[in-house]
Amino acid sequence: MQRDFGYLRDKFGDAGAREVFEKICTHLLQAQYGEDAHNIRVSRGDAGIDILVGDFQSPIDNYQCKYFIDGIGNSQKTQIKDSFERAIHAKDYSMRKWTLCVPCSLSSSEFKWWSEWKGQQKKIHEIDIALFDGTYLISELKKYDIYDEVFDNDIRKKLDEILESMRYEKTRLAEEIIVMLTDITPSDYDSMIFVKKLENAKIEMIDGCKRDFFNAEFAEYIIKSKGDTECIRLLQNLKRKVYDFWETQYRRYQCDDDGNDLLTRTYERIEDADTAALSCASLPEISLAAKKGMLHQWAEDCSIGWLRNYKEKLEEFLAGGIPDGN
Repeated sequence: MQRDFGYLRDKFGDAGAREVFEKICTHLLQAQYGEDAHNIRVSRGDAGIDILVGDFQSPIDNYQCKYFIDGIGNSQKTQIKDSFERAIHAKDYSMRKWTLCVPCSLSSSEFKWWSEWKGQQKKIHEIDIALFDGTYLISELKKYDIYDEVFDNDIRKKLDEILESMRYEKTRLAEEIIVMLTDITPSDYDSMIFVKKLENAKIEMIDGCKRDFFNAEFAEYIIKSKGDTECIRLLQNLKRKVYDFWETQYRRYQCDDDGNDLLTRTYERIEDADTAALSCASLPEISLAAKKGMLHQWAEDCSIGWLRNYKEKLEEFLAGGIPDGN
């Protein structure tokens, strides 16, 4: 039978479940960061912090614990946005990183929303934003050898069942990870940097690029949430190889006003290497579409582009100017 963190609600009630879930997150962060991790008592002036790492003398890492056991619907999205807004506009501190901790795994549609919202906020506020789900939290508790100390036998048994169930669900999602064009609506990701770069470079069929970006983001979410250090290392190596393919093609196909050749040639190199240099049996979550999408992840971070002097061209494009050569 599939299990999740809903058993906390069954055992402790809604209020108790929220409190226990926050304690789980606190135990983990204190194991990771020691005395630098602090649980913040709930008050009217908590300013959007459940747990923080650091102190107010410098930018902190802010962790928000949300007991969203039934997924992320419109109400939960509003709560996430409100919590982030309170934190980002707090007067007593500034943030280096904001992390959302939830007990559920995100569906593909929920993750699509999260990915776009996260990208927008990172661009606006220039801080790192992350997601810790139930699989990651339990895996990390085990990794830091505090799992047996923190929970009694009954809870450990339940959490083991939850972990197994959530891993199975993520394996199933990985098998269905390719999102077809019909799943990407025209407005999805329109405000993100990688899309603006494509538009500026006169690249056609942008919806396909959006699909590839989503597949890369979703695959990375699944891999990182499992907490397997070796798989995360392999993922980063794979992303670096994709970057190297772009860099080689960029030396040959730089253009001032049209990036179609550069993108097409790079896509072709990735397709050719899919079962060779880019093959990775240890990462079944990574489809060909996800490998192509890694290009757009690099573009979102402003590490690559499709035109000569792509950073300057993007600034002109966003400012409403006309790039040189157009």
